Formats: sequence, C-alpha cells, structure tokens
Amino acid sequence: MIEYRSKSNRILRCALILMAIGTAVFLIWRGQQSGLAFVASATVSLASLYMLARGIDILSSGRKTWLKGFGFVIRFAVYAVALSAILKVYPKQPLEVFFGIFLSVLAIGFEALIESYKNART
Repeated sequence: MIEYRSKSNRILRCALILMAIGTAVFLIWRGQQSGLAFVASATVSLASLYMLARGIDILSSGRKTWLKGFGFVIRFAVYAVALSAILKVYPKQPLEVFFGIFLSVLAIGFEALIESYKNART
C-alpha cells in the first residue's frame, strides 16, 4: 500500500506541475479568461483525481463505511455539475476546459511513462 500512495502522490505532483505549465501557456497565448477557464477545469480534474486516490485508500483499508461505493458516484456527480458550471461561465473557452478536464489523464500517462522508463533500465 505504501507503494501505491507514493505513486498517487507523484501523479498528483505531476498534475500540479502540468497545471502550472498549462496556466502559463494559456495566459500568455490566449489571455486571462483562457487562463482562468483552464485553472477552473484543471482544479476540478485534480480534485476528482484526489478523491479517486483517497477512495481507493478507503476501499483497500477494509474499513466499513457507506462511502465505499457511494463515494465514487458522488465524485462523478460533483465532476459533472462543476464542469457544467465552468462551461456556462466560460462558454468561449472550450479548448481550455477540454485540456483542464484531461489534465489528470495526462499526469497519469506521464507517470506511466516514467515507470516504464525506470523498469526498462533495470
């Protein structure tokens, strides 16, 4: 379990770095509204990734809690409502919202590449 936690923490750290880079790129490239749209959607994506990691911790610990299955459903409902609100506030920035939404997927992909590289060297 320690190995999983260290990997999930590295994924979250990678996502934060990607969020900072993406924010800078969109602020410079398309302006303040684009940067804000990216930050808002990336924050929702990071929150979802964090809730997923903590939900897996709860499931693997064997604790008896009603959140075991219901927490994952709540996570997607919060994700959908937040992204709907972001698209209503920033309707002219769908590209930024798209990249913000998939920030966590990109962070997971980078972590997988890093792990593949480490395993190939040994």
